[in-house]
Amino acid sequence: MSETLSMIRPSAIAQFSDNGVTRLLPISEREVNRTIAFFRRVLASDWDLRGRFALILGTQADAYFLAAFERALQERGVTVCNSEANSWDGARTEATIRRFDVAIVAVVTPIVLDAIRNAGHDAKTLFQGKIVWAQGDAYDALEGTEGIDLRRWIPLGPAFAIEGRHRGGAHYDGREWLIETHGDTTYVTSRLDRAMAFDRLPVALTAQINTDPCPGGALGPRIVL
Repeated sequence: MSETLSMIRPSAIAQFSDNGVTRLLPISEREVNRTIAFFRRVLASDWDLRGRFALILGTQADAYFLAAFERALQERGVTVCNSEANSWDGARTEATIRRFDVAIVAVVTPIVLDAIRNAGHDAKTLFQGKIVWAQGDAYDALEGTEGIDLRRWIPLGPAFAIEGRHRGGAHYDGREWLIETHGDTTYVTSRLDRAMAFDRLPVALTAQINTDPCPGGALGPRIVL
């Protein structure tokens, strides 16, 4: 694995998880704009979002991709609300969902579920009728719950994959990233100009690649866990 700083001037410094180790991630404005375009493609088949709300849960470390996600949603006429993905903000999460016509909740992590529980609420009841993007153990905890449009959000080091309306795996930007799978390891390589380039960064993830066309029209491969 290698990481290489390029001559592209970063506009911000984000973070990513390198198999549990937090590392700095310089990013440029052109990377953010490409990420927005990627989200547009994945969200294209969710046509009934205009005028509704999205609750975005994250931390400063997630700002790189969540800011792009928010901008893509705002372009669709969605109003964005925020809560912190921490152990003490469950009450604000519940209050936002109760007070507004929230269509989307993202990204739900085990910490978010714990915070909702600690505030005296049940996430499976709270998320009824909503699109919920969740990752890791949080997805497993919500899987099979009636009334929730549950979709995977998969972190891939500096990259990520997000499941669309038609399932079949989680989309990643195949123009931006080369994703290779081998056994219990997934390798992430950057394809386009970035403030920090990556060459076969190993991610501890067992996955397969689905290259079948997506009925929603979003081009590119998908990751299947």
